Amino acid sequence: MAKSKNGGTRAYIRGRIGSDVYSVGKNGKGERQQVVRSLAEMVSNPRTESQMFGRMIMSTTMQAVSAMAMIIDHSFDGFPKGQPSISEFIRQNYALIKADALAHAASGNKFGLNKYQEKGLKAGKYVISQGHAVAPAAVTLANGAGDGLAVDMGAGTTYADLKAAWGLEPDEFITLIWVDEASTYTTDGKVSFNFCRLSIKENLTPATVVTAANALDAFDLDGNAVPHVSLSDGKVSFLGAYGESTFLGFDTSIISRKENGVYIHNTATIGVAGSPKFASDDALPTYPTGAETFLNGGDL
Repeated sequence: MAKSKNGGTRAYIRGRIGSDVYSVGKNGKGERQQVVRSLAEMVSNPRTESQMFGRMIMSTTMQAVSAMAMIIDHSFDGFPKGQPSISEFIRQNYALIKADALAHAASGNKFGLNKYQEKGLKAGKYVISQGHAVAPAAVTLANGAGDGLAVDMGAGTTYADLKAAWGLEPDEFITLIWVDEASTYTTDGKVSFNFCRLSIKENLTPATVVTAANALDAFDLDGNAVPHVSLSDGKVSFLGAYGESTFLGFDTSIISRKENGVYIHNTATIGVAGSPKFASDDALPTYPTGAETFLNGGDL
């Protein structure tokens, strides 16, 4: 940008001449001055393959953010609720997705990648919480495994035994999370994100004998899905409601315990089975490459 105290040819001018735009401004002393700004003759977006690779990774990451925001906006301990927690999710998982795409471009991948302008969550080994919270001794937290959340009552059989084994206060929680395909016949690899928060009820009838049919009645539930429950040898297990789906994800769970009046969580990762659709060799070719001018759809 050029500046002149004397204006254009004879006076201050405004408007465009060729690729130069003239306007009148003021300097630091408040004096009028001519301002000249040159426009680029052509604005284009190079769209190199490297740039498209980065956009593919970011697109995949942001689709995960969209699906999981209600969990990940407060699940990373040490980061304030909201955007700081989400940004930590993005930082960690962008790096994981990128490394996986580079190392397993054709197969063996642990993250499904979004094609160009494709919406929806893909299965992947996402880190969805981080912290040092520990579950009670009788509780096994699912963490990317297929065994679900389990509470071992030992020799106990009643609600009182279940409550003792649960070992958490009514304002402490465990959230079971699972992903599955919307249908056995899906070909795009998209998955649904399911979660159910459990907390023990205060007004249980202690002597009630626990069965698979009434185990969930001992808990207050909140979420977008309800897990399956099974009972075997005194162990109550909660499993994601996969239905008839060919699921690509395993259960994981996040514990919310209070420490000095502040909620803390554990580190939890979603699991996958096999190689989710699509690997980099499938998704990357759908991203356009080559220069495109702005008026014809290119970016600034």
